[in-house]
Amino acid sequence: MTNSKLLSLLGLAKKAGKLSLGHDAVMDALARRKAHLIVLAADASERVEREMKREIAFRQSSIPLIRISETMEQIGYALPHKVGVVSVNDASFAAAVLNRYEEG
Repeated sequence: MTNSKLLSLLGLAKKAGKLSLGHDAVMDALARRKAHLIVLAADASERVEREMKREIAFRQSSIPLIRISETMEQIGYALPHKVGVVSVNDASFAAAVLNRYEEG
């Protein structure tokens, strides 16, 4: 079962221009200190997760990194870009997504 509210929040953030989609864009958002939350798809590779954790540690940041139960394909339907990693570049959207993630 997909968490449609979480995907809807990501869709709203994308429409507002507050998402970075894909590995390179997320790394750029981290480097520019724009990212407030990193979201990994369920089927994103372990290598991508390690790279994101390493970049967060390198930047000495406390940015949360979450792995959601939705796959890249399901994210692709919501955004519509099939990606394994997304950064939320707005504090309010990041808090809302994190809250929805924690609710289940």
